[in-house]
Amino acid sequence: MKGVFCIEGFWYGDHRDKTTVFPILDLANRYYNVPFIHHRCGTMEEFVFSIKRWQTKSFHKKYPLLYLAFHGEEGKIVIGKEEVTLEQLQEMIGEKCEGTVIYFGSCETLNIDRRRLISFMNKTKTLALLGYKKEVDWLVSASFDIMLLYHLQQHPFDSKGIEKIFDEILSGSKKQVRDLEFRMLSNERWHFPRRRSK
Repeated sequence: MKGVFCIEGFWYGDHRDKTTVFPILDLANRYYNVPFIHHRCGTMEEFVFSIKRWQTKSFHKKYPLLYLAFHGEEGKIVIGKEEVTLEQLQEMIGEKCEGTVIYFGSCETLNIDRRRLISFMNKTKTLALLGYKKEVDWLVSASFDIMLLYHLQQHPFDSKGIEKIFDEILSGSKKQVRDLEFRMLSNERWHFPRRRSK
């Protein structure tokens, strides 16, 4: 099983906020035996600490899916009152996490030029990026997460496996993918033969 390393912000501002993706991860663990780590953070310092921990080989090999559950804007995630751009995240991750997948569980983060996303994947050697191009309803996206976590377990994180995962997500949840403007990109430079873009 491919583990999930989830870093989650506070959706409504402080520690009294009980809104969390933890039950989704717990459900995936109970039914599909998906191991996970879940950490909430409200400051940049906490976020950097968690990213650096995931970045170590002992963590990202066992938990190759990084799930970032935050508010988002185009090309960035929002942590408390601070923003982290894709380029800043790229610097934090470096080139040490080859073969991993990053899921941006945040509104609008992937609503940017494809070239920026390709540059991010090339420089981090990330296998694939998943996320949304629009503002999405929290509960609707949370229900989609359950299906997503299921499909991500069905094939290995390699060139053929990620293509099969993408195909199964599209064939099984075409309406949700369209309505949520869910975006999936694979890192062709590091892992894939060149093919025509869809």
